[in-house]
Amino acid sequence: MTLTAQDYDLLKALEKAPGIDYWHQDRTFRGVEPLLGQKATRSRIITALRKEKIAEGPWLAAQSDAMRRENGASTAYQTPTTATTLLAKTFAPLRCFVDEILAEGMTILGGKPKKGKSYLALDMSLSIAVGRQAFMKFPTEKAQVLYVSLEDGERRLQRRLRAIQPNITTPQGLDFLYTFPRLGDGALEALQHYAQTYQVIIIDVIGRILPAQTPARKSLSEYQEMSDVLSPIQQLAMEKNVAILIIDHLRKASVEDDGDAIMGTQSKLGSADHALIYGRKGEEKDGVLKVFGRDLEEDKFVLSMVDGHLEFLGRGELYEVDSEQNKIISLLEEEHRPMAIPEIMKAMGINGDAHYKRFRVLMHRLYAEDRVGRTKRGLYRLYGDDKDEGVPF
Repeated sequence: MTLTAQDYDLLKALEKAPGIDYWHQDRTFRGVEPLLGQKATRSRIITALRKEKIAEGPWLAAQSDAMRRENGASTAYQTPTTATTLLAKTFAPLRCFVDEILAEGMTILGGKPKKGKSYLALDMSLSIAVGRQAFMKFPTEKAQVLYVSLEDGERRLQRRLRAIQPNITTPQGLDFLYTFPRLGDGALEALQHYAQTYQVIIIDVIGRILPAQTPARKSLSEYQEMSDVLSPIQQLAMEKNVAILIIDHLRKASVEDDGDAIMGTQSKLGSADHALIYGRKGEEKDGVLKVFGRDLEEDKFVLSMVDGHLEFLGRGELYEVDSEQNKIISLLEEEHRPMAIPEIMKAMGINGDAHYKRFRVLMHRLYAEDRVGRTKRGLYRLYGDDKDEGVPF
């Protein structure tokens, strides 16, 4: 369609920021119809909208409704579904690609920079692709996985894959992309395309696919605008019964509620089906994966780095790694005698078999780091206590 001089006059008028009311007049809705039909002028319309701080999604919907009325289309309302009909329906079980952790729908995985969230996602991706337990604990549904790595290149990913599984050579079902369009510039269309082949899509990280910032553009941390960006991804994931996991950064400031740690929390969690938060302290090998959302049980899993891959140690409340290790050292100092693992656990007020494996790994690590010694009978002590009994194991 060839645009007229009148069309271009309207476009120039809109770019001069005439005011929000002007944008919502019926004559404006009619006038922009041909402008929205061409890529170049549509882009200028969207830029002008953002300059006025008008959310493009709702405005485009209002423009579309106005044109339907203009063309004489009657407003069609859906017939509500009765509760009886709803209760009579049967639904397939929720598709879980990693039991208790990753289900169909959109998931946000948050973590602080350089604290292992990308490593965790890659470890989990490999487990799904080959159909083995994730973190040596959680059953997986074998599936095709696409890992969109927008921060880590081929060299780093190769090194990490070989660390996770040293003998790996030809794993099937795990593919990578290193570039991806931004939302509003083809990202949603790309996801629709890849969702036909891949059942799990990992995007690392969200900041690389959000629409580019411009001085005139309203911040995407605003609830409505972020919802407009992410909701179509969530709808796509549910329609296709796939899992789309998007990696994000956590706030630097400490927060009381786990969910509040994700930047732009209200809008992101409002759009997402589930959320994961992974964190560890300093260079410690142990970390905690927190799970919460609409369809998965809220839980916390302790994971430890063992020979290059993450292993499940236990579940339950978050424990402070440094604090726990220091308490063990202090206990051995106070007792001034060798102690067995069950004794140490009981003295620290930690009971139950669920924590024994974790404590066993923790004590072995303290021994390997020369922070405690071990007797011939397998008891733990501080160096300098009962020296005659201390031998390596």
